[in-house]
Amino acid sequence: MPTKYDLAIIGSGGGAFAAAIRATTLGKSVVMIERGTLGGTCVNTGCVPSKALIAAADARHSAADAA
Repeated sequence: MPTKYDLAIIGSGGGAFAAAIRATTLGKSVVMIERGTLGGTCVNTGCVPSKALIAAADARHSAADAA
């Protein structure tokens, strides 16, 4: 049985998630199509992991300064 959606998004990177969130806030039904790992480069190996590493280094640096 086919399902109909208002919007089909190919890929699941940051832009795709932003589009999906915006469409759902407007009451639209959305399907996301991803051939690889959900989240894309930014979420899995790029922006998010690097920001987590920077935050950990900053916390360590702050702790060393406080000691």
